[in-house]
Amino acid sequence: MLQVVTSGSGLYGERLAVTLGFITLGLALATFASCRSCLVFLGRFGMKAPLETRGYRVFYRFHGYYWSLFVFALVLHFMTVLMHTGFPAAGDPNGPAHWLILSLGLGSLALAGTVLASCRSLVGLVKLFAEKGPLSSSAYRVFHRYHSYYWIALVLLIAGHFVSAYSHTGFWP
Repeated sequence: MLQVVTSGSGLYGERLAVTLGFITLGLALATFASCRSCLVFLGRFGMKAPLETRGYRVFYRFHGYYWSLFVFALVLHFMTVLMHTGFPAAGDPNGPAHWLILSLGLGSLALAGTVLASCRSLVGLVKLFAEKGPLSSSAYRVFHRYHSYYWIALVLLIAGHFVSAYSHTGFWP
């Protein structure tokens, strides 16, 4: 009989989860930096026309790939964390910290799905398999209109997740 251990992987599991967290954070930043919403934010901070530079145009072109890698790393990070800590049990001295980190992480995971669902990269993928793209629906266009605000909320949740995890484990466990 196969038994799956979901907690107690020790320091190795914690370091693997932290390493995957940093990789996921880097890919989230790459995904955001290559998004059209980021261009709007850059414009508000005085950086006009970043697409005029060749380097940024090349970086910007791979937005869909960054999304794929980000989602993959996010799922791996989430699975590793659950295998390391499991769901905090009653009487766990680190239970409140683990619940806070897990709650912010689950919120980030759900919001990342929302950001992806409202992204033009996903619209292009759906068009490959469907006759009409999602932008032909007025309800989806309203949902898509708030893509930048979903990013702001996701960045805030990721920051909260990072700060709470840092305050619990430090930079490196």
